[in-house]
Amino acid sequence: MILRMDRAAPWTLYYDGGCNLCHTSKLQAEAWAERSGRALDVDVLVSDAALAKGYGGQEMILEADGKVFRAAEAWLKLMEIAPWYLRWVAFVARLAPIGWLAKKGYEVVARNRIKWFGSRECQIPRR
Repeated sequence: MILRMDRAAPWTLYYDGGCNLCHTSKLQAEAWAERSGRALDVDVLVSDAALAKGYGGQEMILEADGKVFRAAEAWLKLMEIAPWYLRWVAFVARLAPIGWLAKKGYEVVARNRIKWFGSRECQIPRR
């Protein structure tokens, strides 16, 4: 889905389309982009465009303002377009000790996201 609201270069978000948490996060980012007027292109990590750029991994990737943000940094960048009452999270998370915790927290959730939040893929029941 492509949301284009402003004349600034659009941000591009690549996410894991098979993960429930990732899908919900993508929907949230789209809502924030629409409310803030930020142009946001969204694609899955297994798309031809993402694979051509070498983004075949499992982490969320955001191309914004001429830079590539991965994993926790991508989320912190997305927080810039969040509602005003959430933007402080990005500021606080960039502080040295808290930034380290944010990255480690992202890693823990990323490793367990399918187990904790499930998959969007069609599951064949086991016998």
